[in-house]
Amino acid sequence: MKSEFVEYVPILETHNAGDRVFLKSILDAEGITYFIQGEYVAPYLFNALPMRLMVKKDQANKAREILKGIELSYSYGGNKSREDIND
Repeated sequence: MKSEFVEYVPILETHNAGDRVFLKSILDAEGITYFIQGEYVAPYLFNALPMRLMVKKDQANKAREILKGIELSYSYGGNKSREDIND
């Protein structure tokens, strides 16, 4: 059986572990395929590196819509400011 390449895109970044847990619970409930890049490394580097929410490309718009009105402790994504993400 040949493995299929799955493309993921970044949705947002955060330095807050509480945000990570919150995001995971929402995305799990919605059936979104994702992973959090740096999830296990960032805490050991004193959060110098952000944790990046990566979502399966064909679910990215749905994930952005789901997360649109959610206020996180500290996050940023792409070229948008936090205010743009939460509008």
